[in-house]
Amino acid sequence: MSIPNHQLKTDNQRLAVLCLVMFSVYGGLSEFCGIVGSRLARALCFSR
Repeated sequence: MSIPNHQLKTDNQRLAVLCLVMFSVYGGLSEFCGIVGSRLARALCFSR
């Protein structure tokens, strides 16, 4: 059942890369939503 150290290292690296990708995607999405949301809010305010 013992896992070789090398395998564990690559798994940790994969996990770190996955976390980085998730963070960048989430950051981009939140930024995009913020821009779209502010534009929508502005459009709603000006249309009244």
